[in-house]
Amino acid sequence: MSLLVEALRSALLPCSYSILLMALVLLGLRKRGERAEVLGLFYLGTVLLAWLPLAGVNLMLDHRLGGAAVLGAGLALTASRFRAGAGGAALVGAFAGATWLPCVGPQLGSVLTRGLVEPSTAVLPLALYLAGVMVPSALIYLLAAKDTGFRSFLARRRVRIGFQVAAALLPVAVVTGGYDRLVGELARLSNL
Repeated sequence: MSLLVEALRSALLPCSYSILLMALVLLGLRKRGERAEVLGLFYLGTVLLAWLPLAGVNLMLDHRLGGAAVLGAGLALTASRFRAGAGGAALVGAFAGATWLPCVGPQLGSVLTRGLVEPSTAVLPLALYLAGVMVPSALIYLLAAKDTGFRSFLARRRVRIGFQVAAALLPVAVVTGGYDRLVGELARLSNL
């Protein structure tokens, strides 16, 4: 229970904003009826790629060009008119999980330390922690599903174009190192 409380507290810290940013871009690119599905696949991709380094898997996403390619492909699939958009959400979640710098408190630190010794013991606690971190994203998705005013706002042409521009700039930020600097700065701000 204390791990979930720590995660909810971390959800409000800048170090978790990188996950929220990706979730918001997905929200803006998706069609109305698929938001819950997209958030679920985004969550699964995030958990899996946040856990893989504990299992000793070296990821291609360490390389900026590879990370930009995965993120770009995920965003393109998400914005597409085909069902591949759901797969795109999982790819963007994978990118978020691979680039996430956790707000490590004592509970998560314990999970990560145990996970380095026995990776399988870290999967469920890490999934619980990330569920807590994603509460703001889930609340925004719920608001988009239930509130007609917010839904109308998201459907505005200028807002959709803004999300598309943000989605197009994210891979560029990854290649140029701007995304790494942003995530690093958010992590630094969380420790103040």
